[in-house]
Amino acid sequence: PSYDPAGFNPAINYISDLGNQDLTPMPIIINWGFMNTALLMIPPSLYIKKILIGDDSKFSRKLLANLTVVCMLIGMGGLFFTGVISEDVGEVWDKLFPIGYPWHDLVADFAFTFFLISGILVASQFIIFPDILEEKIGIAHPTRVRILFVINTWILIPIFFYMFYTVPYLWYTDNFWTYLPPWQWAPLWEWLLMASQTAYITSANILVVKRINRELAE
Repeated sequence: PSYDPAGFNPAINYISDLGNQDLTPMPIIINWGFMNTALLMIPPSLYIKKILIGDDSKFSRKLLANLTVVCMLIGMGGLFFTGVISEDVGEVWDKLFPIGYPWHDLVADFAFTFFLISGILVASQFIIFPDILEEKIGIAHPTRVRILFVINTWILIPIFFYMFYTVPYLWYTDNFWTYLPPWQWAPLWEWLLMASQTAYITSANILVVKRINRELAE
């Protein structure tokens, strides 16, 4: 692939390169987007705990719901700081506060990892506790929703996550596309991972809104 006029190419550039002033004219847009998205997702993530617990007072159900929310909040913290410690800022932090691992990559890892865990937990609870979709949210075809969540959170996201963290972690300056097959291009796997996790988070938030609308109508 060749570079586009802005210097950014999704096939060979990581998502966070959009926050790099060397490649984009307005890096603050994606960085603020990360931060604002993380903050805006806090209320629905806290509310989903209420949906997951339902009317059941069993300790195991409360434990799973609380664990899910904790993972979501940690993931959002990682997403927020991915915007704060952008690639450019991360390079400065690496020099001022060296920890032997890039600061930007560290916070991004937290986001990817804990969103992965929370997705598996949410889909699992949809299966273990059928009343969540059928009674609490009022889904007409809950089986379809469960299947879609399982395919995305149990299969696609873990596959994309595994591939992203196991293929060579190279940058566009390495010209890796000239000697590596496409399936070993880390940026492509990161984009797929982000897309699948975005689909999970968006669909979960839609279910939350549906539940809230149902409560308001009662």
